[in-house]
Amino acid sequence: MPVAPERFASRRDTVACLICLLCAVAARVAPVDIQLAIASGITDTIAAPFLALQEQVELLKAARATVTERMAQIDSAVVQDLETESIRAENERLRRLLDLSARLPLQHVAAEVLRQDDLADETMLKLSVGRDHGVEPDDPVIAPGGIVGVIESVEARTSNAMIWTDAEFRASAMTQDDDDNYIFGIVGPLTSEGPTTTLMELRGVPFRRTVPVGAMVRTSGRGLELGGVYPIGIPIGTVIAEPEEGEREGEQGREGWSRTYRIQPAVHPAALSHVIVLTGLGGDLADAFEVERR
Repeated sequence: MPVAPERFASRRDTVACLICLLCAVAARVAPVDIQLAIASGITDTIAAPFLALQEQVELLKAARATVTERMAQIDSAVVQDLETESIRAENERLRRLLDLSARLPLQHVAAEVLRQDDLADETMLKLSVGRDHGVEPDDPVIAPGGIVGVIESVEARTSNAMIWTDAEFRASAMTQDDDDNYIFGIVGPLTSEGPTTTLMELRGVPFRRTVPVGAMVRTSGRGLELGGVYPIGIPIGTVIAEPEEGEREGEQGREGWSRTYRIQPAVHPAALSHVIVLTGLGGDLADAFEVERR
């Protein structure tokens, strides 16, 4: 009767187990020199691939640990470099603010821009100065680059400033044409883009007058005796585009009597950490900002 394959495999496994057991007992009771020779032979033959594989695994673990450590060092260096750059940029902004403060010919007070939870970030700034510092409603707010906005409400030690992105913001402005003749108009935000606008408009320019692209627009100081708040000479922005046909204003529609120019603002409020509030009246600030532009 033939032996079943399962029984044959079982007997083979038993024989192999007995052989291994006998070899182990023989190696155990053999002299030390023979044990060392047997161990060395196994290490150099049967176990050699496994030992080499284990060595490679250990090398990979060490390499991974080294890479992780190096990456951590690089990340730390990058973070430190970013922090250093941020501090350097903040110091530069503060230096420019102090330099402008020293050149201003009228009373003013420096203010920090505070975090605000109850105001629309797009149209208002909360400042660290208030009534106790001599700040009043309608005081102009400026930065080293130019105009920021105007104080709207005041508390004892804080105040809220409406910035130029607010749809209600207006400033009497002036610029020059190619012949250096002065052109006057009114500046406001580009309201078609909503409260997140990054551009302004110069409106009310006489139809027969043209403003060149690149012309600087400043506050004109007009209307101070009638309630205007901005002294003359504060930069507002730079003309970046001539008006299209549909952008002309006036009672005649497309054949109207005035033009509108788009302006790149001199100051973006989102990047501000400190500002200056002008508490004095009058004065020509053009020279102070002219030094800043250089």
